[in-house]
Amino acid sequence: MKMNRAAGTLNYDGVFVYQFADQLQTMRIIHRADGNSQRERLVALSGVGREVIRNDREVRCYLPDENAVLVEHRKSDSVGFPNLIPKSLAELDRNYDIRLGKTSRVANRKAQSVIIRPKDGYRYGYHLWADTDTGLLLKAYLIDHPGTIIEQFVFTQVNIGINIPDSDLEPHNKGKDYVWYREPAPDDAPLQGATKWMATSLPQGFILSTRTLRRITNHSMPVEQLVFSDGLSVVSVFIESLDASAGSSARPGSLNGLTAKGAVYAYGTRVDNHQITAVGEAPSITVRIIGQSITPARETTGR
Repeated sequence: MKMNRAAGTLNYDGVFVYQFADQLQTMRIIHRADGNSQRERLVALSGVGREVIRNDREVRCYLPDENAVLVEHRKSDSVGFPNLIPKSLAELDRNYDIRLGKTSRVANRKAQSVIIRPKDGYRYGYHLWADTDTGLLLKAYLIDHPGTIIEQFVFTQVNIGINIPDSDLEPHNKGKDYVWYREPAPDDAPLQGATKWMATSLPQGFILSTRTLRRITNHSMPVEQLVFSDGLSVVSVFIESLDASAGSSARPGSLNGLTAKGAVYAYGTRVDNHQITAVGEAPSITVRIIGQSITPARETTGR
């Protein structure tokens, strides 16, 4: 909890290395907190010089290799750095063993390690190192149940509590000659009415945390989103109505079965002429169980 507060309330400018699957990226992050407002800039220092600019209202992705800028609205469930927001430690204790490790040095700063081990194979574990002075997360391992590191990041240098001018939060390339793609205004809302879906089987510790209707770019109909969490791990399920005239053939690009990118798994299937897609930074068995269990609530009425 202290790490998350530090990430949102401190000014910092640093360089970190991020590794997932067979990819290795070097990034610079510049973050400024102004009262209750935040601004952040992420710059890729290796590969194509992509940039991400975030504020409280929107996210802009500058893609020089595509001569494009993508503009998205910040969602109510959007998270910044780091992507670790436990609702309560009591929830975590049911599914994870948590203890303090040894202190060490990261980016020439003293860091306290925190070890979070899953009690079963339905969730990943973490080994975290936080700056002892400020609580800022300096290093993190994402670990599967056998104990293999599947994703990691580490600051190589960082300055904390410094003054950050407006110029440091502006993109290097303003995108003047780029094509701009703007997401429609959001209309996310709590789901109303009787057309609800549900999960008939969930891995131990996971519960439905939110249910919304979401307007997604390039989708004509609103998409229902169910979010399941154990307090730390999160799996989102997107339910999209398909055109009945398409018959039994799936919409082009629809996911069927399991796929993975780094530590993130996605599972797709089709139920009652709806495309069901479950996505989460969780083990494949968890994402598959949740995706396969989604069904219209009316099917279980009276059981």
